[in-house]
Amino acid sequence: VTAAHAEPPTPRCTRLPSTRASMFAKEQAPFTCAASFFMTLQPILVSLSKNGRGGFDYSMPASTLLSEGLKLGISGTLLASACFQKPIKILHEESFTEFVSYMVPGVIYFLNNNMIFLILQAVDPTTFQLLSQLKTIFTGLLFRVFLNRRLSYVQWLALVTLACGTAVSQIPTVAPKGSRRAELASQALAGVGLSVLSSFLSACGGIYNERLLKARPSASIHWQNVQMYVWGVIFNGAGAYLKDGDVMRSKGVLWGFTPAAWTVVVCNALNGLAISAVLKYADNIARVYAHAIAMMLTMTISVQLFEAPVTPQLVIAVLLVATSTLQYNLPSDVVSSPDEQSSLLRAEARYEAEERGESADECVTPANRVRPSS
Repeated sequence: VTAAHAEPPTPRCTRLPSTRASMFAKEQAPFTCAASFFMTLQPILVSLSKNGRGGFDYSMPASTLLSEGLKLGISGTLLASACFQKPIKILHEESFTEFVSYMVPGVIYFLNNNMIFLILQAVDPTTFQLLSQLKTIFTGLLFRVFLNRRLSYVQWLALVTLACGTAVSQIPTVAPKGSRRAELASQALAGVGLSVLSSFLSACGGIYNERLLKARPSASIHWQNVQMYVWGVIFNGAGAYLKDGDVMRSKGVLWGFTPAAWTVVVCNALNGLAISAVLKYADNIARVYAHAIAMMLTMTISVQLFEAPVTPQLVIAVLLVATSTLQYNLPSDVVSSPDEQSSLLRAEARYEAEERGESADECVTPANRVRPSS
């Protein structure tokens, strides 16, 4: 597909990135809310798709493969529709390199998804959820290192509060005793190590994916998604074949799929598309908050749907997450003085100018000393 008009040249001095999250802005809020909605539905639908013995009659790797295929089909359809409405540029001189780059997050997500099974063999789900909150801190660190985005002290405090809130929600009401405690102690070392690695991989995958999606702001998100999900289909197809290949050959790929199982496939596909939009138009911090909010909503819904008890941990966790979300999104003029804002913006401008090999004075002007609105 060729372009009717070439992409506009990148300006010498790019607009300064916002130092505040924009997940509640009118442009980004729909994607963040959609991601939270599908993240909330995901564990509930998975629970409803279980059989009477608490297991699954269908292949979980096949379910993941079908979700990747559905995401690829939806993205391809939207891309074709966009091309028919208005010619857009897709291919360029570095198209092959760009396509290969999308293999990296594909490999990371594939390894991480399979590692979770090993973790849950070593530790109980509560311990896994507690350790998984390390991804919040890893995301904040990688957000700064790889995306050159600065977080204020208030934002860092908000991230710590978020991690505490999600961790509190997983504290058991009754501590394990006797043999159960001994079992957890014997498995702790391997489980903790794998959980830390899983959290780091999850943060790396999200950060790398965001960097790819934002590398060409004018590129169609549908084309970027197509490249991502091609690799997803390849890796998940190989994983499904290796794990359940014999059963698939004898019974077929769709064996055991009930209407409830298909809702899981559709929900996972829509959730992936929503997260991609969050990374493209907001950032990874918004994804972290969407996941935390969804976690709280899932627990709240479980109280009614599965008759789960309302615990003090749940109430405290909801309050902490809500406080953290509001704290992170406070306007900059509330948490810093004008002089501090100006100093931060000048520092960001100098840093970006040095990265491009330019003079800092070229980018620090009265027009861009004012914080961008997005």
